[in-house]
Amino acid sequence: MIMYARLVEGKFKPGKYDFATQTLEKEVIPLLRKQPGFRDEISFFNQDLGRGYAISFWENKADLERYEREVYPKVRDKMAEAFVELPMAKDYEVANSTWYRIHAA
Repeated sequence: MIMYARLVEGKFKPGKYDFATQTLEKEVIPLLRKQPGFRDEISFFNQDLGRGYAISFWENKADLERYEREVYPKVRDKMAEAFVELPMAKDYEVANSTWYRIHAA
């Protein structure tokens, strides 16, 4: 099984940490859970550095690309207030995992 991951990285505006975590919990994650092929979301922030990262895991490339086209713009808009500039997003093929059954190519 090949899975895909989307890594989003952004720089927070001062004082927007709580807004970001609450928006993720109440609005973004419920939206992600409704997406075909979505498996998991891991978000982590460093308030001292003002940086945040989120990794979402997807069952296949087609579902990730559909999310990227149809849903991610809405997620980005919901989170825009928290960031200094638009977050950078990149997609990857997952090579290994201790959580998911992933086989190296």
